[in-house]
Order: sequence, then structure tokens, then C-alpha cells
Amino acid sequence: MNNPQHPSRHGTLIICVLVCMGITTTVMSLSIAGAIRSHRSIKKTQQLRQTDYLLDAGVLRSAQRLRQSIDYRGETWKPSSRNLTYLNPTVVISVEKRNAPPEFVVNVVATLGANEKIKIGNQHLTTKRTYQFTYALDQAQPSN
Repeated sequence: MNNPQHPSRHGTLIICVLVCMGITTTVMSLSIAGAIRSHRSIKKTQQLRQTDYLLDAGVLRSAQRLRQSIDYRGETWKPSSRNLTYLNPTVVISVEKRNAPPEFVVNVVATLGANEKIKIGNQHLTTKRTYQFTYALDQAQPSN
């Protein structure tokens, strides 16, 4: 029986349960949002690192090609690595000859991720790195 001195606590219990469920839902939503942000950040960092490696490969390729032939003026290179095919790797190398001693100015641009399969949020993730150096034929390695 209902005692006038102790009102029914059923309504209070339901409100407490609803408040606890709301707090739990908010905490879980924030955790999931943080995990998604972290995953995106890790993906972007990984792709930037891969772009740096691709740029290094382009620099070494251009130096090797110049060592083989002084008539080399650049190329657009698409590496055929199975691990990178979905990232659409592209390296653009341009070489400009200077008249002084046999010296060349080399520009290397590495791009990764122009493929539409890679998305972060609503945007496609494309990373690009650029490097310029001068190369003299008497050098064994390119220099800054």
C-alpha cells in the first residue's frame, strides 16, 4: 500500500535509469568519435611517410638516369608495386641543364592517393612531396 509519508519511487528510478543511459551513450559516442579521428590521423601519417619514401625513390631514380645519360630530361614514373597500386603512386621528374659545368637542376614531385577509393571523411586523401636539387656529373650522389 502507498504510504503518504513515503511517496512512490518508481518514477524516480526510471528517471535515474534514463539519465545513466544518456550519460553512457554520450561517453560511448565520444569514444567512437575519438577512435575514428585517431584512425584517420594514423592513415594520413602513414600515407605521408609512404609519400616521403616515394620521393626518395624518385630522387635516386633521377640521379641514376642522369648518370647513365646526360640527355635525360625527366619522366613521369608510375611505380608498379602491388602494395601501392590502390594509392596510384606518381613521380614527376623534370631536369633542367645549366650551361656552367655539366650541372643539372632536378625537380622531383611525388604524389600518392589520387585514386577515388581512398577517402577520409568526404575528402579524398592525396599527399604530395616536392624536392629540388642540383646534380653535377662529377658527383657520386645528388646534393642540396
